[in-house]
Amino acid sequence: MLTIEIIAVLALFVALLIYAVVRTQARRRELSVLWEAIRPTRILIVDDDPDFVKITKKVLASQGYETYTAPSGAEALNIMRSAHFKPDLVLLDIMMDYMTEGFDVTSAMRWDPTLRDIPVIMITSLTGVNSREIFPSGEYVAVSGWLTKPVNAEVLLATVQETLAGVTAKVPIGVPAVPPYASVEIGHRIGG
Repeated sequence: MLTIEIIAVLALFVALLIYAVVRTQARRRELSVLWEAIRPTRILIVDDDPDFVKITKKVLASQGYETYTAPSGAEALNIMRSAHFKPDLVLLDIMMDYMTEGFDVTSAMRWDPTLRDIPVIMITSLTGVNSREIFPSGEYVAVSGWLTKPVNAEVLLATVQETLAGVTAKVPIGVPAVPPYASVEIGHRIGG
């Protein structure tokens, strides 16, 4: 009789232990979801121009965005593939260590299942008809928008907000490979 009571107590203890573990895991998931909902939007700025990065960080921080930086495409991919950081948006320069590095980064992101849904806004200092020849024209470049340096601060913020709103609304990511080259001449400009 004593053995049955001991087994019953042990079974009750194991059941309570399992319940506590399951409850703790469920609570952690709830807190994780809550944290994702309230944490600031993370933006990764990938550019080898320190002045552009500094000013862009300041403009984005003024609107409450959390910014991170990488001076090259390789470093950006390493940062994004790390277990503890995924940006909500990437601002990506086309020309860094070599002329089309930004396109290689978008290609790598498209083929990586953990990165393919992160929206990208491409940034270029090249303007005009002649620069169109260096961009891939026959292939799809998975980006959400284009900005031309020097970037107008208001246009930067509007493009970031529109891109993030599109992601929230589950609008498909991507625009044609060749960027539009209209520039806005008002307000504060970033980079050069």
